[in-house]
Amino acid sequence: MSVNLWSLIEPSFTRHGDHPAWICRQRQGKRIVSYRELEQSTLTLADQLRQKGIGSGHTVGVTAPNGPEWCVATLAAWRVGAAVAPIHIGNSDHEIEMQIAAVKPEIMLVHDSDISVDNAHSIDMAIDSEAIERERQQNTLADPDEVAVRIYTSGSTGSPKVVRLAHRNIGSNVLSAERIEHFTPNDRMLALLPFSHAMGITGNFLLSLRVGGTIVAPKVLAANEILTALEEEQISVIIAVPRLFRNVMLGLEKKFSQGSKALQMYIGLIRAMPISIRKHINAPIRKKFGGKIKIWVSGGSHLDGEITRYYHQLGLPLRQGYGLTETSPLTSIQSAWDDAVESVGAPIEDVEVKLHNVDENGNGEVWIKGPNVMLGYEDESQTQEAMEDGWFKSGDIARLDEKGRIHLTGRSKRLIVTEAGKNVYPEELETLLERNPLVKEAGVFERDMKPVVVLAMEGDDPAAEARKVLKEHNSLVSAHNQITRFALTDELPRTPVGKMALQQLPVIFDEFEVKS
Repeated sequence: MSVNLWSLIEPSFTRHGDHPAWICRQRQGKRIVSYRELEQSTLTLADQLRQKGIGSGHTVGVTAPNGPEWCVATLAAWRVGAAVAPIHIGNSDHEIEMQIAAVKPEIMLVHDSDISVDNAHSIDMAIDSEAIERERQQNTLADPDEVAVRIYTSGSTGSPKVVRLAHRNIGSNVLSAERIEHFTPNDRMLALLPFSHAMGITGNFLLSLRVGGTIVAPKVLAANEILTALEEEQISVIIAVPRLFRNVMLGLEKKFSQGSKALQMYIGLIRAMPISIRKHINAPIRKKFGGKIKIWVSGGSHLDGEITRYYHQLGLPLRQGYGLTETSPLTSIQSAWDDAVESVGAPIEDVEVKLHNVDENGNGEVWIKGPNVMLGYEDESQTQEAMEDGWFKSGDIARLDEKGRIHLTGRSKRLIVTEAGKNVYPEELETLLERNPLVKEAGVFERDMKPVVVLAMEGDDPAAEARKVLKEHNSLVSAHNQITRFALTDELPRTPVGKMALQQLPVIFDEFEVKS
């Protein structure tokens, strides 16, 4: 089914008029925006865009926090047939300037930002009945093969690209995601991933509106507020990066270990039961997370399978997904209660995956084909390098199991080859190191053909603790995976979507290496 994104969402406005499309948790109470209000504001803004001459072939820049304003701006742009260029509101002024220079929008729709550009237009959520009536007479919607989104991405490695995603690319991904679970208008999704990135657009914004659900915006992206929002708003769907699920796991385990004998016996009972019983007798735990849990999805970077197993042992439905901006982004996802906790699941419907240049261990580069694969980059030379006969070369290294599930082992660009010709996969070493509760974060990269690491540690003496952790690590792994050099920092650098900013690791390492 090839769709225009406005047409994909429009039926929800009719079906769910008074139902909350957004609940925005604010310091001064809640702000609720219904589907009807969302549609009316969108049509009003679409009319304003038309009055300014914006339409097919144009690019509308959008910079706003996750919220109804972001949705209205994006839907209005699609309504008039324009492409959207999301600009992340949390970026520095320099980064924003670079992005705007790359995508060259005809107009910038702005909310809650002091961005200074000549062509800025405020997103004010106005509702104008005359404008709405004029817009309802218009039907110049984009063709499904036209560009819907132009995303500027430097990824985690710092190589800038502008990804062009068509309406059919994103639309196919939304429809595939809709079939992963039985979603209903009763579902509430917590907006944690920025809507300026592909997973926020597809998995939160569009999926929720498509099924008539409610998007909940937390007051701030802080652990206490997120946990409070889960409980108070009865969130059923979370899509987040691995750090959130790791931190929640560590918090749970601390409470369990410090709890009463009865609590520890109860947790032991849950873990001893079959999953069919486990997910019913864990009601007190589920209640702390709102009691309506349907699906939790981790994406953006590798999730340690031990974390998935931990949640499954408690009867909590965590799954790991995989994809890239270039694939709209979802490529695969684990099935419910998947026993292959280290995998990222099998490809979603209508998506094919194959491995290229497979080595003796069954590892090869993941190539992806399907309706979700991008039109290409703005730079045609980058497209030619990344695409071959309709296959997108992901740069990820993986093996496939007998059920076609993808087991990622690393990024081809992060692969370290030692002097002895041994392959070292930094992601695997980071997973092993972060299993130690003293390690908050670990970033591994190559120096002199050997792995080194930047660590963020718990404890009063981080250097001493780091040495203990690395001594234990080195005693458990083969020689080429041993790490002898490290640097310390309070927090590893992250991209806006939560991935490690790999290009910054060498700079931190040079400045903060701990000498032996």
